[in-house]
Amino acid sequence: MLIKLTNHPFFDAFIMFCILGNTFVLAIVWYDMSEGVNEVLGYFNYIFMAIFTIEAILKLIAMNCAYFKDGWNIFDFIVVVGTAVVTIISYIPALGLDLGMQATLVRILRILRVLRIVKRAEKLKIIVETIMEALPALGSLGTLLMLFIFLFTIVGIQIFSFVQL
Repeated sequence: MLIKLTNHPFFDAFIMFCILGNTFVLAIVWYDMSEGVNEVLGYFNYIFMAIFTIEAILKLIAMNCAYFKDGWNIFDFIVVVGTAVVTIISYIPALGLDLGMQATLVRILRILRVLRIVKRAEKLKIIVETIMEALPALGSLGTLLMLFIFLFTIVGIQIFSFVQL
């Protein structure tokens, strides 16, 4: 029954909607934000964290060990566990830890969940695969450009080193 539920298109669409909603909620931050808005956004974050935790638990129960064979499931599991750990540790006042950087990293990971859209959109998947295949060539091109910048820097220093202002 859980396999049928987790593989249902509506379940996947609901999770995608939650990922987009979570990204929108995480993006709503501005300078001098009121405490009320901050509190409401915190509640939304807890709701999304609960939804993603329930999703991971359901898929883990339904798929057993096959859950960890998919890279997206591993990524989701890391995000869920990381979010839970940072949230739990932040509520233990006896530790007195400042988890600002860790919370920021978890927020970045949660925003990166939007990339799951690539899994569903075939044309977007083709574009991402093309970019991934071109990355080594782009690295070589970047190295060549840095070499040219270095060479012209040396030439510029040699030409203009004795110029008086």
